Amino acid sequence: MFQPQLPLLGFSLPNAPLPSTGKDSHFKFEPFLRKEYGLGLNPDRPVCNFWITSGECPNGTNCENKHVSKMFSNKIVCKHWLRGLCKKGDDCEFLHEYNFRKLPECVFFSKNGFCTQTPECLYLHIDPQTKVSNCPNYEQGFCPDGPKCSRRHIRKVACQNYMTGFCPLGKNCELAHPKYDPNLIQHRMLIRSDEQIIKDKEEEEAKQKLRQEHLAQQQLLQQQQQQQIQQQQHQPEPEIHNAPTTEQVQ
Repeated sequence: MFQPQLPLLGFSLPNAPLPSTGKDSHFKFEPFLRKEYGLGLNPDRPVCNFWITSGECPNGTNCENKHVSKMFSNKIVCKHWLRGLCKKGDDCEFLHEYNFRKLPECVFFSKNGFCTQTPECLYLHIDPQTKVSNCPNYEQGFCPDGPKCSRRHIRKVACQNYMTGFCPLGKNCELAHPKYDPNLIQHRMLIRSDEQIIKDKEEEEAKQKLRQEHLAQQQLLQQQQQQQIQQQQHQPEPEIHNAPTTEQVQ
């Protein structure tokens, strides 16, 4: 029976060598993607020293290091660059690289808990259970902890209709309807008498004086301990006399 010596079109014989699939194979368009979009570059690569010092780099877009702006907002990936619409290039205030840890948050997912673009969505989906909860006091209008509060303070625009007395949209209004709790700020708005102010001032001065005296005593004890240590170091060692032998006694 006749057997062909060469593989037929679209088929290969069992003994025919397979095409090379090594790690050294590259596509011709990879340099273009790496140059224009930064694909394949390590997101943790170092920052270019030329770019930091002078704001220019002789290597241009072929530089293997980062060209980041000095502004703080470059911690987030540019949402326009993700769609190929950013025209600023290296002058953009945001990152131009595919770094999943620094992608902007998906607003639709954060509001509704799901995203219609999944899994093709270009933005970050953060689990609401892992996020820091909002401060209920701040949402009501005032937080006594201020910037030291461990919860999120999200600024919202107050509804002018609600502030004047009535909002026809009610709960469907997108603006903030602050509900002030008088118990949160009541102790801060009390008017103290002159005698109480003088008394509180005297107590604070007495506490400060006691703290200064205690600090002075500690410093004095430390100085005395240091002097004792120095005296022990400079004190000569006692001489050791050997006992006389029987021959020396005779």
